[in-house]
Amino acid sequence: PRFEAVISLPRCFPWTEPCGVPCAAMSAPSPSCGGTDDLLPAERAKCSFDIAALEALVVGNRNKANEAFRPLFSGPPFDDAGMKDYWSYEERFSKSLERTAEAIVRIRDPKNRKFMLNHMKGKVRMGEMFHTGSLGIHFSMFLTFLKTNASKEQQQKWLGPAQEARYFGAYAQTELGHGSNVRGLETIAQYDRETDEFVIHSPTLTSLKWWPTGMYACTHGVVFAQLLIGGKNHGIHGFMVQFRDDQGTLMPGVEVGEMGPKINADNTNIGYARFTHVRVPRFNMFAKYQQVTREGEYVAPPRTLNKFRYISMMSIRMAIVGWSYRDLAKAATIAIRYACVRRQGFKDTTREDPMGEGVGEHCVIDYQVTQYRTFKALAIAYCFLWSARYVSGYLERIQNTVTMGTDDERDRAAAEMPELHATLCGLKVWSTLWAHDSMEDCRKACGGQGYLRSSGICDLTDNFAEPATVEGEQIIMSLQVARFLIKSVADLSAGRPIVGSVEYLKDAPLRNLEVASWRGQIDTLLELMRDRAGRFANKLAAAFQVATSKGLAFDDALNSVSLLGYKVAEVHSAYVFFRNNYLGLRDYVKDETIRGALTRLLELAMLVQVRDHAGDWLGCLREGDLDSIASRISEVLGEIRPDCVGLVDGFGCTDEELQSTLGRFDGRVYEAIYDEARMSP
Repeated sequence: PRFEAVISLPRCFPWTEPCGVPCAAMSAPSPSCGGTDDLLPAERAKCSFDIAALEALVVGNRNKANEAFRPLFSGPPFDDAGMKDYWSYEERFSKSLERTAEAIVRIRDPKNRKFMLNHMKGKVRMGEMFHTGSLGIHFSMFLTFLKTNASKEQQQKWLGPAQEARYFGAYAQTELGHGSNVRGLETIAQYDRETDEFVIHSPTLTSLKWWPTGMYACTHGVVFAQLLIGGKNHGIHGFMVQFRDDQGTLMPGVEVGEMGPKINADNTNIGYARFTHVRVPRFNMFAKYQQVTREGEYVAPPRTLNKFRYISMMSIRMAIVGWSYRDLAKAATIAIRYACVRRQGFKDTTREDPMGEGVGEHCVIDYQVTQYRTFKALAIAYCFLWSARYVSGYLERIQNTVTMGTDDERDRAAAEMPELHATLCGLKVWSTLWAHDSMEDCRKACGGQGYLRSSGICDLTDNFAEPATVEGEQIIMSLQVARFLIKSVADLSAGRPIVGSVEYLKDAPLRNLEVASWRGQIDTLLELMRDRAGRFANKLAAAFQVATSKGLAFDDALNSVSLLGYKVAEVHSAYVFFRNNYLGLRDYVKDETIRGALTRLLELAMLVQVRDHAGDWLGCLREGDLDSIASRISEVLGEIRPDCVGLVDGFGCTDEELQSTLGRFDGRVYEAIYDEARMSP
């Protein structure tokens, strides 16, 4: 039992009757069993496809690999995380660091080198085995920046120890007074020719580095600062700065603090830093693309290579789309499994004994509104999955080109960066917004039990405020998409090439679409998404042109059309999500029964998009089409119903990951809820 070492109570794990008969052998309710053991197995038996094959497609060997290495992180201090709701903020902080420190000690043991190698290759993640706290940033943004922005000499010195966690690095970009406007950062790095050093300094209160994840415990960090040489500002550059010595003591001139409680109570290692004339060697300026000579001459990067400087930020935005997928997948798994177990409402209220043989109560999942709420979330989660997989492959190709490609290959990759940047801005924004809304709907669909922290779904909705907030505010990121689309329309008008996601700008608008039946109209629905994106982008460009013709500067003109720009970013991102889902099913899913089940989810997601935003297709769809679409939504919900448990099983979310009384794989929710309640001090 998870908490046996933490609290001593009479227990019946694995929920046995007093007579000693395991609850799994019984299907009727009793004083210690909820009588739900046979419900989810019966649901799985209805499934139209091989559930194990879908799980293998989605997670590969991840779960097997995790199980193989999970014993490495067993016992103290890893076995008490289930009691965290009863801990203070300080206890959460110390427990998180204690687990991380012990994990590193165990990983460095030569007999565990296999885990280290698999972790470095991305085949296993520590965060899926225990709650790692905030130091995971070291293995994501910090390492990515090292790989893509450090010179060969710098990588030889820094990369190996970083990969082996010989030190931990933060990504110190955001400041107290500046976030998304990176060019406005105030931290300075003044080159001192006499000592051949850079002097890192925080000249104002608003220049304090603010929000860096893992800052309080990290020993080093990538610090972004304005590069000053002889009074000339060469813009923002990254510098490797040491925060603490090998004894954990802060280096001279470095002030580091922890920021205090956030929405997610587990975020206990996010902090701030002030630098007071901190000196670092000239070698410590990241120099893959630009350099400063001993004499203080600035050697600028080629214009094309300069576009790769923020690829680390793009990587984390792509990771956030994956984060949206994983957490929404967990919420959908919990809500759908629980809805298949929970009974509510008599099947025949006219019977004298409505609980008699052959009647009883409805399964909550059989209510159409419950299906609509939970299957929407299920469909969107899979949409994020395929989009993350499709775009991450594209981003990986770009990163490989940066590190190993020829000059010509880099030039071609650089030409793709504006589209990639804009696309990832949009996907980050709309994946987190849609996921957050859908998670909360799943929580509400769980009724009163969804209010319990032991449900696992409360923490998902609360804690997801983090990815919805970090790495780019939604309005600013959306207007980055709008800016790119305005430029793309102008490029097309000027005869310059446009590629990738915006090729829809070449299409003529749809008019008076005639569809006899909306059943299985995947291509037509995708064409509607493409058409809407093109029409709204052209509408935005026209409004922007009117604004500039009145004498407004670019930024003022963009601000004047920003409400429309925000909408345009959404419809562009929606098209990209659905297109990537479509391409993902085409390219990755070969099993026809699995592809059929997943295609129904894509169909549902697009049908709901059309119904919820019907006004976007005025002049294209008729009132009768909207009625038919609403009818088709009801039909496709019924078609998804037999597969719903198999589809959430396909996510491969283990009970250890879910930490949920409601979403248990075996369906024994009532025993789990009761047992958790008995642990309350």
